[in-house]
Amino acid sequence: MKPKRLTKNLAAALASALLLTSTGITVLSAFPQKIEAAAVKPTTAFALFEQRLQKPSSLGLAQATLVNRIGQMTQLEANLAVLHLENALKAYLPTATKRMNAPFVQLDIKNIYTPGMTMALARSKVKRSESRIVLQDLTAMNYKLERGGGGFVPVIQYKSFKVFKPYLSKDLQVYIDLMAAESEQPTVINRTLQVDWYQVVERAVQYEAFVQTYKTSNRAAAMKEAFEASKQIVFNGAPNTPLFDKKTQVILLKAAIAYENTLSEAGPEQIEASSLLTQLDDFLLLVEQNGDKKTQAVIDYLEAM
Repeated sequence: MKPKRLTKNLAAALASALLLTSTGITVLSAFPQKIEAAAVKPTTAFALFEQRLQKPSSLGLAQATLVNRIGQMTQLEANLAVLHLENALKAYLPTATKRMNAPFVQLDIKNIYTPGMTMALARSKVKRSESRIVLQDLTAMNYKLERGGGGFVPVIQYKSFKVFKPYLSKDLQVYIDLMAAESEQPTVINRTLQVDWYQVVERAVQYEAFVQTYKTSNRAAAMKEAFEASKQIVFNGAPNTPLFDKKTQVILLKAAIAYENTLSEAGPEQIEASSLLTQLDDFLLLVEQNGDKKTQAVIDYLEAM
C-alpha cells in the first residue's frame, strides 16, 4: 500500500485548506438558523431587501436588490442578508423540487437536456407552457439545474453568492467558497463518488478547519455536519464507490495512494493539528497490518470512530 508515485502535489492544497484560504466542499446542508438583527435602525437597502424576501414570488427581486445594494449596507446587515437569502432558498427548495418533479416537467426537460444545461436555457427550449412557467420561476430564484436521483432537481447556486464576499465577514467568505465548490462539483451523485480520493480528503480537511477556526460562526453547526458526512466518505467511500473492493475487501489502490501521499505532503505538524488526518494515519497503518483488507479489526476501528 506504499505510494508508488506522487500523482498530485498536495502541499499547497493542504496548507491552504488548513489556513482556510482555498475552495472546495461537500454538500450538504446549512440548516436555517434564527439570526437576531442589531437593535439599530436598518439602512434603506437592508429594509428593502428584507421586505422583498418575505414572499417566494419576490425572491428573485430580493436577490437582485442584494446584488445591487449590498454595498450600501453595514457588514452586519450584509452578513444577515446573505444568511437570510440562503435560508429563504432552502425553505423554498422542497416546493421547488416538488414542482420540478411533476412528470410532465421531468419529461420535457429530458427531451431537451444536454450536460451542463442551465435552468434558463432549459426554460427557453421546452415547449409546454406549464413547464416553462416552472422553469421560469426557478430561474428567477437563481436555482441551478442538476441531474440527481434518476431525474432533474433544482439546487442552490452558491457560485452566485461569491459576488457578496467583499462585504462579508471572513467566516462567511470561506463558507461561500466551500458551498460553491460542492455545488459546482458535488462529491456524490446518485450514491456514486464524483471526485477523486485526493479531493475527498481535502474537502474533509477544509470542513474540519472551518469548524476549528470559526467556532462562533452562524454556520459552524452546518459545517460540522458537512465535516461528519465527508469524514464518512473518507473512511468508507460512497455506496456505489466503496473504499474497499466489494469482492476482495482490499482497499482501492487509487484511494490508498491518494491518502498516503496526502499524509506525506501534510507532514507531522499538520497531521497532529488535524484529528481527521491523525485518524487517517492510524487507519492506514491498521489496514496495512491487515494485508490491505477490510478485516474484522478494521471494521471494529471504523465502528468505534
